[in-house]
Parts: sequence; C-alpha cells; structure tokens
Amino acid sequence: MESVLRGEKVPEIEKVSESVYLFPVRHHSPVCGFHLKRAIAAFNPDVILIEGPENADGLIPVLTDPETRTPVACYYAYRDSRGYLGEKKAAYRCYYPFLECSPELVALREAKALGIPASFMDLPYGEILLGTVEGKGVRTGEGRQTYNDDYLLSRSRYVALLCEKAEVRDFEEFWERYFEQKGLRISTEEFVRQMRTYCELSRRYSSKEELLEDGCLLRERHMANRIRKALDEGKRVLAVTGGFHTSGIEKLLKEPQKADVPHPMEAGDQEVYPMAYSMEEADALNGYASGMQSPGFYDRVWRRLQAAEQGSGTGRCGAGGDDAGRCVTGGSGADSCGAGSHGVYEETVLEYLIMVGKKARRQEESVSSYDEICAYTMAKGLAALRGKAEPGLYELRDSVRSSYVKGEVNLSTDAPLRILRELTTGDQVGVLCKGAPRPPLLTDFEETCLAFGMKLHSALEQEVTLEIFSKEKHLRMSRFFYQLDFLEIGFARRTKGADLVNRRDRSRIREVWHYKWNSQVPARLIDVSIRGGTVEEAVTNLLLKRFYEANSCAEAARLLLQGFQMGLWEEEKRLQRQFREILAGDGDFFSLSRGFSDLVMLSELQALYQIREDKELTELTRSCFQKLLQMLPSMAGIADRQMKQGMECCLMLYRTTGRRTYVGLREPLMEGFERLLEQEQVQPGLQGAVMGLLYGQNRVYEKRIRETAAGYIHGTREMMPKSAAFLRGLFFTARDYVFVSGDFLKLIDELLDRLPDETFLQLLPELRMAFGYFTPLETDRIAGQAAALHGRNKSELLRGEKVLPAVYSYGERLDHMAGKQLLESDVLPG
Repeated sequence: MESVLRGEKVPEIEKVSESVYLFPVRHHSPVCGFHLKRAIAAFNPDVILIEGPENADGLIPVLTDPETRTPVACYYAYRDSRGYLGEKKAAYRCYYPFLECSPELVALREAKALGIPASFMDLPYGEILLGTVEGKGVRTGEGRQTYNDDYLLSRSRYVALLCEKAEVRDFEEFWERYFEQKGLRISTEEFVRQMRTYCELSRRYSSKEELLEDGCLLRERHMANRIRKALDEGKRVLAVTGGFHTSGIEKLLKEPQKADVPHPMEAGDQEVYPMAYSMEEADALNGYASGMQSPGFYDRVWRRLQAAEQGSGTGRCGAGGDDAGRCVTGGSGADSCGAGSHGVYEETVLEYLIMVGKKARRQEESVSSYDEICAYTMAKGLAALRGKAEPGLYELRDSVRSSYVKGEVNLSTDAPLRILRELTTGDQVGVLCKGAPRPPLLTDFEETCLAFGMKLHSALEQEVTLEIFSKEKHLRMSRFFYQLDFLEIGFARRTKGADLVNRRDRSRIREVWHYKWNSQVPARLIDVSIRGGTVEEAVTNLLLKRFYEANSCAEAARLLLQGFQMGLWEEEKRLQRQFREILAGDGDFFSLSRGFSDLVMLSELQALYQIREDKELTELTRSCFQKLLQMLPSMAGIADRQMKQGMECCLMLYRTTGRRTYVGLREPLMEGFERLLEQEQVQPGLQGAVMGLLYGQNRVYEKRIRETAAGYIHGTREMMPKSAAFLRGLFFTARDYVFVSGDFLKLIDELLDRLPDETFLQLLPELRMAFGYFTPLETDRIAGQAAALHGRNKSELLRGEKVLPAVYSYGERLDHMAGKQLLESDVLPG
C-alpha cells in the first residue's frame, strides 16, 4: 500500500481514548473478519457495538444461533404512514445480508462465545430513510436495496485514480491484492492502520453536501452518541464500523455531543425480520452494491482460514518469523499475522480449477487434466508477475479463460467461464433456526389473500370466477394468481380462461381459478422469501433474474408477456431496453419468430387493457420483423423435421401483416417470400406454404403453383416423393386453391396413379396430413370431384362390396393362423 500511496499526504490517526477501539471493515471481507477476531481477543472489550440499524437487536439471538446457517439477512420495512417522505405514504424496504465471513457476524459470534454484550448502534431503518435525500443512499430505488452500501468507499474518483496507478482493472482486483491477500501477512495493528488510511483518503473525495444528502453525517452522529454513552458508563468499547464512517465517528467523539431528535411514528411503521438469503443475491456481479464479487470463492477462503487458525493457532508466520513465533511485522500473540493463513488462496484456486474441469467434462467440454495443470501453472505465474504472494480470484479467471477456453471467447466456447462464474458465486441458501420470526413474504401473502376475501385455510378446494375486464378487483386478483404461479407456489391453478402465453382460448373474457391451502404453500413461500419481502417484489426479482439469463428472443419476449399478465408494467419498460441486446445477438429464425409473435400479442394486450401506446415496444416489434425479413432467404434449406415449424412461422408473419397496425409491413414480407423462392434449393413443404401465401396476396401466382406442382408430379423418381410435402405446405396456407384451380385435382390424381405401391405407402402419412387441413365439408366436396374424374359419384364411394359370411369366416381363421405362426417364430412379443 505504501508504494501505491506514495505522494499522498497520509492522515495521522490519533486514538480517541484507550477505552475505545474503532475497527474499520468492508462488508463481507474475509480479511476484515480475520483481523477482527484477533482485535477482540487483544482488546478484551466490555461491550461490542456493530454498525447496523439498532431496531434489529432482537434478532441477534437468531443470527448467532448454531442452527442458523448463512447466508441470512435482516429484512427491514418502513411504512410512511405519516407522509414524511411524500404524499403517497409509500412502503420502503431494505436488506442487511450476513455471510459466514461478514465481519459484523464474526463480531456477534465472538461476543456470544466470550460472553460480551453486543448490539447494533446505527439509526433505525425508518430514521435513516428520513435523513436521506431522495435518490441518494438507501433511497436510490434501484433494484434490491441494501443497508450497507460500500459505494462511497469503492466508486469514488480517488478509487479510479488509485486503480490506474496500481495498474489493476477495477477496485475489486485492487482490494484483493492489497487488502485480502497482503492483509493476511501483516499484523492486525498494521492492517487497521492501512484500512484507516485508505478509507480516510477515499472520504476526502466526498463533499460535505454529499455526505449530508446520503445520510452519512446523521448516522455517524447517532453511532458516536451510542459509543459515548457506553464510554460514560465506564466500559471498554470495540465498535465495528464501515470503513468509510470510521474517521467521521472518531471526529465526532472528540466534539461536544449533539442529541438525536427521533421522528414520531405509528406502531407498526417499522418492522424487521430475519430471512434466508442466497449467495447469488449476495454477489456484487448480480447488482448487490455492498457485496464482493464471487462470494462462494471468498467463503471457501474464509473456511480455510478458520481451519488453519484452529489447526495452528497463531504459530509461526510462514512469511518469516523467529523461533518464538513473533511475526516479522512486529506483532506477537493475537496481533501477529496468521501463521496458517498463507497458502489458503492458492489452495482455493487449485480447488476451483479442478471443480471447473470436472463439471466441464460432465458437460462434454474438452477440458483435460493437462489443461488443469497448465491453468494452475499460469495462475501462479500471473500472481508472481503481478506482485502477489498467491494467485487469487482474478488469476483464477484469467487462467480458466486462457487454458480451458479453446479459441476466442463466444457463446459456443465460453462454457468453462460460465461454470466458473456459477461455482465461484456459490449455491448456498441460508437456513434460519427454529423459532425465528416468520419472513415478511408469508405475511404479505396471507394479508393479500384476506384482502381479496379468500378462504385461506380451508381444507376444501375453492373456486372463483374472475371477470377481469369489468371488475378492477378481479383483475388484481388474476394478477396475484399469475404471480403465485410464476413463483411456483402451488396455491392456485387456472382451469378456464384465456391462455395468452400458449395462444389458447384467447376469446374468453372470464377466468376460473381453483385454489387450496396445503402444507407446501408456506414451505414454498419461505423458500422464495430470499427473492423479496412481498409477493410482488419476489416476482419482480425472479422475472429480472430470468430475463437477464435469457439468451434468446423467444425466451425474453415470453417473459415480457408473463410480466404483463402479472401487472409488472414498470419493470417491463426496463426490460425492453435490455431486450434490444438480446435481439441483436439472436440468430435463430424460429426464436425470432416466436419472439415477434409474443411482442405483437403484448401490443394487442396493451390496447385491450387500454394502456397508452408504448413506442419503445412498437420499435422493438418492428426491429424484430426487420431481422426476420433479412433471414427469410436463409430459411430455404431448413431440414424436413423443421418443415411444420417453418410453415407456421411464415403463416404467422402473413397474418400479422394483415392487421391494421402492421399493414405497412405486408409488401416487404411478400418481397422476402419471393427472395426465399429464388434460392437454388427450397424445402418442398416450405415452398408450397410460401407459394400459397403469395397466391393469397396475388392470384397471378396460380399458374406458378401449378407449374411447380407439375414439376414434382411429372418429375424424376427423386422429385415425385417430394410432391406430398409440397402439397402439405400448399394446403396449409391456401387450401382454397384446390377449388379455384379447375384441373389441380386431376394433377394430384395423376400423381397417385403414377406412384409405385411402395412409394405410395411411404407418402401416405404425409398425404393424410396434407388433406387433414380441409374441413369435413371441404373433404366431402373433394371426394365428389375425385369420383367424377373416374366417372362415378360420391354416393357410390360410400357403398362397399358385400362380403359373404363364409369369406369373412375364412379371413378370421387365416388371421388367427398367421398370428400364431408369428408368435411361435418370436417375430411378435408374447
């Protein structure tokens, strides 16, 4: 750190009192937790105060209970019943996550183990909100709001300059190199000094106005008052504070005390609950601003540190020390650097390289044991080149990219990187101890059901009919049911009504739902409580997660449609901007076609529900259509198994452009169809379907259809079998052509007459599907015309020849004898 900070005027750090120890931390940092344990042992405090809303003190027994497994979080809720924050009197919420290596949780557990009183010392969540300007701090309103946001510590102009000087890619790489790794090789006293120096220099780049708007100054004053109160009682205080706040609190402790003035609030305005959390939600790469990247990786580092500590105590420093075990950094005993801590990063990197290799091979990726050796060697080499004692997360990523990815990184080669991302994030989900307060999601679910007048705990299945277009309450109820269905709660199921997603029964104006409470409902609600404190919040987070994971236009458009059904219109606008990127990267015609169809449906639903026109959605729909037009000619060579799908896509495009909103797209579509037919080789079924659509637009194609059909029917032996697929495609889009063209049936009759028996039997299934597009009346009409070609009428076709009883009996005996012989010869199963 000294080399990086050379030239900076490093602030002097003076102790406020020998009775107070301000320990600066970065949230979820293993090295901060590592040194915090040592600081507690060395300082021997009478009380430990921890940065966190003080109205969560009642949850400390839950957080420290041995049955509670991380990750968990405190869920804070505030209802602005008095309108302090606005006329809407809105509800606000935030999360305070704890991982195994979180310094705050380490402090709580150490306090319990040592019998030291511990409590949170920050303002209650509601007071923090009231002291923060809208759009700042906990009132940014962006995504999943967290209490302990490190953005002032990690995203300042100073940090950007520091990263540039240190020649690292970002703050996370800087932090791992200079704190997470080097911090394990210095004494606790030196670590705290370096942390205080860095945090103080970061704070200098934040103006007083910014700190005031963010609520920092108000919170720091309250925390200083809590510390001062404990000092006045004659106690030795160890205070765990976010690094950015440490110097601010220290300064306030030297000044005269200013009392807090709390706001009057109604009972129940503030609530706090423990809830299960997940590593995925705690990953900074997923938008959690307070977290560190890849928490699963640092969780394994922390567990190794703990195992090393338990196995070797403070022992001899592997980086160098004397026989007495004194650290070369000058510390000793609890203040020496961790003797068993050296090597934990290298071991963790090696473990991940092996895990990624194994999982990649299970997915049939070409990653060998030799690749693992090369990656490990590269990781160590990169660490040495970058001045690190051990390879870390960034060396792990770089070595996997270089050794496991074959060729350039793209969607077809980046599987090892995706596996690494998944493994280093971790898949752990927290578990709360028995007797912990219920998560707010379950409460929100029950309150919503009661508001709708549902019989929640009845043992009988209930039925409700919803008139969604005439009753606003029924519409909200329908959206609630769709939200529960999206979360897979298993509480309600729709038995009747329009299925907009799957394009069934779209004309129905009522929905019939059946719902029933069972023991799995609360279990599932608790499981998904990691996604939010209310049903709507959980649905929103899950929708966003799935959308950002979507890699096809069809999948993303389907999620937009589901979001509309659930009433998440505001989120839809955010997702539409992301949709453009997905659309640009999708090269699958069928995916684009399904996506286009869903976008059209979404536009129609907005009109149906009388929502103002969304220009962004209209532009997305047209962009998708233009991309489909560009790809149409390339569809000529689709495989036979894709024929039906291709025909359906073309018909969907044709029908869509026939609607008033998209009528201007019909002409470009026809030109696209013509370009498709100009290709050298066109799949017969698709060719017939496209010709039928062109015929529907312009009757001049009648002659061309007949000539093409004649080419198949009168063509070579290779061409004749393809005629059935051509007819199937033609009848799929233009079955009226059979009745308009006078001699087309005669042409088909010639085909059937010329086909060898064996070929006819092979084509019979395809021919049946082709004629299956006709209605019963149309089939009857075709039968009459076909009979006329052979000098008979259709009534004669219905009269079969009489069979004598003796002939019928003989046939039965013959069939029985043949079956018996087949069984005896093992041709048929017994």
